[in-house]
Amino acid sequence: TFMFEGHDTTASGICWTLYALATHPSHQQRCREEVQNLLGDKGSITWEHLDQMSYTTMCIKEALRLYPPVPSVGRELSKPVTFPDGKSLPKGINVILSFHGLHHNPKVWPNPEIFDPSRFAPDSSRHSHSFLPFSGGPRNC
Repeated sequence: TFMFEGHDTTASGICWTLYALATHPSHQQRCREEVQNLLGDKGSITWEHLDQMSYTTMCIKEALRLYPPVPSVGRELSKPVTFPDGKSLPKGINVILSFHGLHHNPKVWPNPEIFDPSRFAPDSSRHSHSFLPFSGGPRNC
């Protein structure tokens, strides 16, 4: 399953990103212009180009937010957890976190169903755990 999961999540992420760009032509055109301006007459994108493709990166992240390749993850609690409201969960219980639910929660993401790459602009603010397309922490994808 390790090999399958690694390839499946990558393929899913790429497919949904292409879908999002195809259904939002103005964003697709802006990504195209960014790549064309970066490459000029040169043929291929290199690793060095990637951190210069800020708008394209924002579009990829927004597609991963809308269509997370990993819809949820489950974990067994290794110790009890108590929440700020006083409710608690015992050690040994299995919990599931829905990334799809998190990424579509209007309390976390205003207008969550809208494709808006500006959510990932360098000057935008968001909670560090509000975007988890491949999980998070030491056991993430």
